[in-house]
Amino acid sequence: MVKGLGITMLALAGIVIVVAIALVIVGREQSLEMIFGPIDPSPVDFATIDTTGRENTYLVCPPGLCAQEPDRASPVFAISATKLRNIWFSMIGNEPRTDWVASNEEIQQYDFIQRTRLMRFPDTITVRFLPLEEGRSTLAIFSRSHYGRSDLGVNKARIDGWLDALEGADN
Repeated sequence: MVKGLGITMLALAGIVIVVAIALVIVGREQSLEMIFGPIDPSPVDFATIDTTGRENTYLVCPPGLCAQEPDRASPVFAISATKLRNIWFSMIGNEPRTDWVASNEEIQQYDFIQRTRLMRFPDTITVRFLPLEEGRSTLAIFSRSHYGRSDLGVNKARIDGWLDALEGADN
């Protein structure tokens, strides 16, 4: 039994060494893509979004925009959509490990990737800014993890924190 355990431990050590070498040579992000596959860059259509069966997402949406019930209703801001977008970009610019990766200026929709500190797991955040009457605005946000089934509440905590910051900055 001890001999079998030693071989198993040796095999595990070998796997750890191979993974460590891959991380050093190829890099963390490329290694993750090799193991889990590439990130799905498909644009988000809030009108047809369906997160059924996914526990690693968080959806914030105003009434009437999203095809499904959101996890949280979008707040209404007492500023224009342009000003809200500018505050968002300023806030996101201070977020660690976060990159702006795509945009659709026509509909004011933007995609960002934020990676976890240690393992560099990617989460994609899509935000769309929506003008309302009387100079007010709102937004829709879809945050999702690309790997695994659960995110341990990371997407919810991230977006709720960002919305709290935006609500404090809309004066």
